[in-house]
Amino acid sequence: MTEVEGSYVPVLAMIVKNSWSECRGILLEVLDSTLQVPYKAFILVDDGADETREVVGKWCAEHGKELVYSRSRLYGHPHPTRATARQTAIDIFLENFQDEWLMFVDDDAVLNPGWWSEAEPHTHDPRVGLVWGLNYDSTPLRQKFLETLGVDYVGYLIRQFEVRGGTHDVLLRRAAIEDIMIPPQLHIFEDAFIKHWVECKGYECRVVKAGIIHKNPGREPSRRTLKLMAEWGLKLGLEDPRYRNPLFGLYALARATAGAPLTVLTHVRAKGVGGFLTGARRAKTKWLYRLYLWLYSFRIKPPLNRCEVLGRYYELAKARAGRGCGH
Repeated sequence: MTEVEGSYVPVLAMIVKNSWSECRGILLEVLDSTLQVPYKAFILVDDGADETREVVGKWCAEHGKELVYSRSRLYGHPHPTRATARQTAIDIFLENFQDEWLMFVDDDAVLNPGWWSEAEPHTHDPRVGLVWGLNYDSTPLRQKFLETLGVDYVGYLIRQFEVRGGTHDVLLRRAAIEDIMIPPQLHIFEDAFIKHWVECKGYECRVVKAGIIHKNPGREPSRRTLKLMAEWGLKLGLEDPRYRNPLFGLYALARATAGAPLTVLTHVRAKGVGGFLTGARRAKTKWLYRLYLWLYSFRIKPPLNRCEVLGRYYELAKARAGRGCGH
């Protein structure tokens, strides 16, 4: 465990796929923002085919950071996913470092000033297993939409994290993740699995309000991704338990239908006439997601005990990866 001047020094990790091609200057802005964190080693899991590895390697060399590079280990899965990448970074950390904390930062998450100074005190509390920073949007659209509904923006972000977790910017205590095995098929919600795993082990999560600016390019998820989100949202108990009754799913779908005009209107107010198409796409995404939740709710019932179901998927993932009791 590394400690400098009374502060724990984390190991930084980032999972990427063609980040340089998609993010360009945003990636460099993210890397520069991490310099407020006193880390020495950088784990990069890169499943892409562009120059991201070289760009990050050059940046690390210029800033005196040790770079550990890998592609995803597959853990019995036929292809890389966000889960295999995330698990690979965790395993590299556990196998090669003795430090107490691993910190994930996404390639589009710029740490706001003061992030580390607010997060660092939490690392000394033995009750804490995870420290996460608020994921502020780079545009005001969602905040304006929520304000229209009378919903507090920061409170909304925290409630979303409580259910779905988040790895845009997160510190993970070694003891809280030393035996984790994320189901490799989780190309989405691997962050939720991590968050609830930590809590099921008895650790607390803390929120850093300095947070990050999430500079996501803003692409709408594909239908395939929405189906995966609906399927695993129900399987892992991330959705409302009332989805155990398909009638609730029908009600939620009706609400999404009724709310579509407000979604479009919010985008138009923010962007003018040009916001109509983006608003329509956003409304369509919300509606499709509720549709898939309703359809899947006929055969997938949200679990009543989330820790129990996480344990089952952990055992399945461990068997699939061929891990014995000693791993």
